[in-house]
Amino acid sequence: MPSPDRPRDARVTLPEEGPDPTALPEVRPRDDRGRAAGPGEPALEQGELLAGQYRVVRRLGQGGMGDVYLALDTKIDDREVAVKTLRPGQVAPRLGSLEDERQAFADLHHDGIIAVFNYGRHTRVGPFLVLPYVDGLNLDEIRALAAHDPDRFGGSRFHEFVLAYGLRVLSALDHLHARPAPRKVYGDLKPENVMHDGATTKVIDVGSIREEGAPGLTTDGFRAPNVLLAPPAVAGASTPRDDLFSLGETLRTLSGLGAGTHALAELGALDRLRAGDPVTAEAAARTTTPAPEGLGLVSLARALRRATRPEPADRYADADEMADQLRGVFRELRSLRTGQETFEPSPLFEQSPYALDGALGVAPVLPRWATPSGGAGSGSAGSGDTASGDAGWGDAGSGVMGPGHAPLGPLHEPPSPADAAARLPAPRPDPHDAHHDRLSRLADADPAALLQHTGDWRDSPEVRLLRCRLRLRVAVRADRAAGEPPDLKAAAGELDGAVAGIGPELSPHDWRIDWHRGLLTLAEGDVASARDYFDQVYGAIPGEYAPKLALGHCAERLGHWHEALTFYEAVRLRNPSLGSAAFGAARARLALGGTSPDTYAIDALDAVPQHSRHRTPARTATVRIAVEYATTADGLRTALTRLARLFNEHGLTDEQARVRMKAEVWEAAQRLVTRRSVDTADLVRLSEAARRRDEDARDAGGRLEFPSEQVELRRQLSQFYRALARQAARSDSPHGEAVAERLLDRAYLVRPLELWHRRDRPRPPRLLPRLPGTRPSGADR
Repeated sequence: MPSPDRPRDARVTLPEEGPDPTALPEVRPRDDRGRAAGPGEPALEQGELLAGQYRVVRRLGQGGMGDVYLALDTKIDDREVAVKTLRPGQVAPRLGSLEDERQAFADLHHDGIIAVFNYGRHTRVGPFLVLPYVDGLNLDEIRALAAHDPDRFGGSRFHEFVLAYGLRVLSALDHLHARPAPRKVYGDLKPENVMHDGATTKVIDVGSIREEGAPGLTTDGFRAPNVLLAPPAVAGASTPRDDLFSLGETLRTLSGLGAGTHALAELGALDRLRAGDPVTAEAAARTTTPAPEGLGLVSLARALRRATRPEPADRYADADEMADQLRGVFRELRSLRTGQETFEPSPLFEQSPYALDGALGVAPVLPRWATPSGGAGSGSAGSGDTASGDAGWGDAGSGVMGPGHAPLGPLHEPPSPADAAARLPAPRPDPHDAHHDRLSRLADADPAALLQHTGDWRDSPEVRLLRCRLRLRVAVRADRAAGEPPDLKAAAGELDGAVAGIGPELSPHDWRIDWHRGLLTLAEGDVASARDYFDQVYGAIPGEYAPKLALGHCAERLGHWHEALTFYEAVRLRNPSLGSAAFGAARARLALGGTSPDTYAIDALDAVPQHSRHRTPARTATVRIAVEYATTADGLRTALTRLARLFNEHGLTDEQARVRMKAEVWEAAQRLVTRRSVDTADLVRLSEAARRRDEDARDAGGRLEFPSEQVELRRQLSQFYRALARQAARSDSPHGEAVAERLLDRAYLVRPLELWHRRDRPRPPRLLPRLPGTRPSGADR
């Protein structure tokens, strides 16, 4: 056997990289001596025959019910079996007899629970059970081996295997807990009772299995605090949630996340994210193998913290709920480690159609040119959610300003709190709600219309929560139109009705209530309080992406850019199709600055795949970032290339939005020419490259026709300003005429001054009387 300071050795073969959250390494012990035999003399001798069939080889160790021996089944090709002798008083009393117990175990039939082959009685040791021989390592031995040589388990990948162990054990526990009444519990889950056999796991020591509420074996350190030790009639009486507590402690021990559940609370605290490093040196030194990257350690700690809450009502409701969250955390850990997508639809949230793109994902809105200082970096204060915005004004009333007001926010300005509250993902309806089927068929349509449609539905918690979100959206829309804070009293009343419907016992533990309180508080502009609510949701469902989007937005609004980036990256890498995370990560990168923030931001947006509904806003954002950070001809070439692809490959077909995009790029070109960062030769090369791309354009509107000389550049930019002035004048905005005047001022300011015209251009009206010595208006230059 291995020495006390050296773990039992084994050959470990890592599984191929993949999205399967239950994949485990293949672990084969290098010795054939099995587990330590334990103290005392064995009651059975080597070679002794039991029931005329099972020949004892040696004692393997001691379990909760007695001794365990390796034996050979002489009637079935000498196959190896484990013989477990039972000690009187340790058999679960409510089973009544060994036959009842054996039958109960035999009826389990689950791959993750060790089977019972046979039973018998021996004159010296009394009753015994015959089980398969599992020649593997228990989880305590796995932990010791991983701590001794982390590389065998892929370093930080080991924590993903910890979740795989959890999911496999949860499958076994669910099989016990979900049986018809009376339900069964395992009662004594701990690392020593879970064996890693090859590439699978087995829950062993089945003698602890008993009916829910029956007394039985438990182990200090893994026993839930509410499980009593006295009097004997209730000692060890457990519920399914107590099994989940024991599993949470088992996984915490396996990962090495501190000493006790208080350490999970410390590791899961959000304050550590603000410095940009979620892993302290002390925490990293405690973990069995190198700690997970990014948000992974926080999410893992929170997943186990939920399982090990002191109050049973605060724990996962059942094994399925815990499994959902462990799968989500696995996907997060894997994506953060590999940079690869690990997508699975959320079991709790709908995918939002909105990108939460703020100023980045839309063509510049017209008020961007409303002041003389409006530059390439100015954007919309609201979130248009489409590349074309709302007739060039962004969201109606979203901070649109007329002449004389301060310029709009920078390009990395996030959506307003009210916009974010209205557009964050919506929870899926509870399958147990009376209206689940009808609620599941509703589309994300006009909120006022949906309120009418559901007006005669009988109240239920889910109907009330839906109306809360709809009334919030209606209030935010009215706020945009009137320029007033949203009136959320009706939405708050619906939430109060949902709380009453859920009831006083359950509602304090229902994350949906905290989610909707967070939405209402965020819509009111109280970002710090909203963050606290979303933090509670994150603690309850740490494997979900929606609370991380909400917390990322709150961090942006509070100026905690490292924290925001950490949340957004955890979501973006896991599912690049979620444009909200890509936009948030891009904004955080730009706000943090440093070396080449534009490169990092553009890379995040480029990762939004072509099939995503957010690909056009994402590609729009890459053009706008490239324009803002262009300082040379090469930077301008990049912006022009991206603009051409946006028009012809990435879905920006709205002509008014195209004009606004071209105006912003042409402005940047004019700025670089004025600064002499781009010369005439550069313009010629840029024009020729654009001409070649124009040959592949699918329609005339997709052609750039970038000019090759400065005079033509100014003339085209002047034309764009006049086109934008027409857009402003025709809009419904009360500021339309004033913005149109400013745009015309820009057009007149930038256009080249000429007293004659070219033959290939329309003849302008005579503005000055003919002066002596001037050339005829039709003459060549």
